[in-house]
Amino acid sequence: MSIMTNEFFKMDLSETGLLMFFKDYQLDAMRALWSNEPMNSREVWEAVGKDRISRASIINFLDAAYNQGLLDKFERTGKGGHQGVYSPKYDEEGTKNFLKKIFKERLDRL
Repeated sequence: MSIMTNEFFKMDLSETGLLMFFKDYQLDAMRALWSNEPMNSREVWEAVGKDRISRASIINFLDAAYNQGLLDKFERTGKGGHQGVYSPKYDEEGTKNFLKKIFKERLDRL
């Protein structure tokens, strides 16, 4: 059973912990960001595992997480032009609290 809050945050009640909100590769991407300096999409993709998921999926996730307020992003110039560099707005506990707040606000609207 899923509860949709918007096009990005979905709650999967068959899972536990942060896997209720993230696919396994997305959670691995967040863990990579929590434990490192800011990273571009290629660096996150490599940390998650290039043979496991497409780079496009990582890029889409990072952009969605940025648009929903989970990540910060700045642009830097590199090979081939500008690159987005991402860092988490919150540590793991802060991310949990952020997601709890969103779902509580949504439930309170019922």
